[in-house]
Amino acid sequence: MEGNPDDIQLINQLDRTQTDAWEQLRSVIEEMEAEDHDVKWISAKSLSEQTYSLSYPAYSERVEKAISLLSTIGAVTPLYFWMEHGLPSYSPNNKLSTADAIRAATFVVRSERFSDGTIAKAYENGLLEAILNALVIWYDDKQIF
Repeated sequence: MEGNPDDIQLINQLDRTQTDAWEQLRSVIEEMEAEDHDVKWISAKSLSEQTYSLSYPAYSERVEKAISLLSTIGAVTPLYFWMEHGLPSYSPNNKLSTADAIRAATFVVRSERFSDGTIAKAYENGLLEAILNALVIWYDDKQIF
């Protein structure tokens, strides 16, 4: 099905050669702290009579770094049509497969552009942590699936 590649196609998009990025991702996971859960929302304000800024989330440096690294390692991919296929099934404390971690990463990162706070929700409900852990486990194991 177009825009919904199989697991192998998705996993093949991961870039193992980005060793620095993978190691940074591991460090970000290890350094995450409780305050990273506290997303600060920047209030809406009037910039001029005709221009307004909307409220938006300000994520911690570690969360921002994790999101950036997901793109660097290839976990955010145009192969997966996230708007058509959505978020893979996930419930807190469940582990994601590598391919579902890629699907979820693509969904979360891309949907943040349309709905501020998507990353915050993924962090609050444990999805972001599950994504990061699944990817680092794959990298460490060098598994196909």
